[in-house]
Amino acid sequence: MIIDPTLGLRDRKRLETRLRLEDAAVTLVLGGGLEHTTVDAISELADVSPRTFFNYFESKDAAILGLRQIEIEATELAEHCDQVAERGLIDSVIHVLLRVMGPPSSRRTMREDRLEILRRHPHLLTTQLAQFTQLTTALTDAVVALVARDARFAGDSTAAQAASADLVLALCGGAVRVAVREWAAMNPTDATDAADQLESRAISLAREVTEKLS
Repeated sequence: MIIDPTLGLRDRKRLETRLRLEDAAVTLVLGGGLEHTTVDAISELADVSPRTFFNYFESKDAAILGLRQIEIEATELAEHCDQVAERGLIDSVIHVLLRVMGPPSSRRTMREDRLEILRRHPHLLTTQLAQFTQLTTALTDAVVALVARDARFAGDSTAAQAASADLVLALCGGAVRVAVREWAAMNPTDATDAADQLESRAISLAREVTEKLS
């Protein structure tokens, strides 16, 4: 799995536990079905208590789909905004995206496995779509703030900045998806510097496209 090397020990442990719970939830659903997958069973397989489970997910469905509350603290966003002039807009947006999204799962087939679960249990799509809407709103608001701090957009109206933010988010989000897909295809066994490498690759992809279009 990709673990951000800047994380402290406590945050690392929390991240490892969350990913372990997600893996356990998916394993149980694929093996025994949704009805037989319980919070107790997920917790037992992940080697944590049910009480601990609810520190990470509000329901078994959330664990199965890997859904979590997306929060970008005001102080953290302000720090990113202050760095736009130095790092550049694309770099800043991709950094925020990866920070919010968290690392890819250590389970190489996680995406395919979750799609199979959604095929078997289509009612879970409602939960997933609600999370996607919440995620998109949070990210869009953050990117609007970053765009507003870029001198090239400073004179634009609020509506124009919002439109630019949507386009920048689409570009950077696509670059992150490609970078993650490349990383997964390599079947990595060493996570050393992986977080930095993933961010660098996504930034490189986004820059290549913008340079070719300019």
